[in-house]
Amino acid sequence: MYKINRFTTIPVLLDMLKRKRLVLLDPASWDDKNDSAIMAEYKKRKKVEKLFALCCAWGDETIHHWRTFADGISGCCVEFSSKGLTNLLTEVKGVKYGVVKYKKITDLKEGQIAVDDIPFTKRWPYRCEEEFRIIWEGSTAEECFEIDFDLSIINRITVSQRMPKQVYATIRDHLRGAFSNPEQRINRSTLYENDKWIGKFRKA
Repeated sequence: MYKINRFTTIPVLLDMLKRKRLVLLDPASWDDKNDSAIMAEYKKRKKVEKLFALCCAWGDETIHHWRTFADGISGCCVEFSSKGLTNLLTEVKGVKYGVVKYKKITDLKEGQIAVDDIPFTKRWPYRCEEEFRIIWEGSTAEECFEIDFDLSIINRITVSQRMPKQVYATIRDHLRGAFSNPEQRINRSTLYENDKWIGKFRKA
């Protein structure tokens, strides 16, 4: 089964680990107004009071993921067990989840997309995101929706390679307490500089 990655920042990660909760927020705050507008349309059609969402990615890490969602020295990636996460989400009332499908404008006709598919449909130029989306819809006085989870569904945490090594060592030591086997579950990305890759092009 594919990986499910949450690209985020160290402050969000620390909150996630301490409180053991996934936080879904209002799509109105998203930079992609194409996306937030159709989510608002979905909310209107479904006649729900509140709609919150959390965006992840399936598959392997890419430069796009890091630059767009976890840029800078505080970026990180949380890899979830896809089975563990989907089993959890299935049990939460009001939650829907799935892989986003990417469509070209020329391929769409008015009324062609089923209402329940709207939250999982995005424009073709965003296809490199390979998004896995989680939404919650319902009635609440809160401005977000939180899902309790067990840290055992986290496979690994990867910290941005842009983080200086000495800072990474401090962050790694801080994160060790969250896991019983931190050596296998906390690491630093090698996307920007991978010794094995470079070694393939060097003469012995």
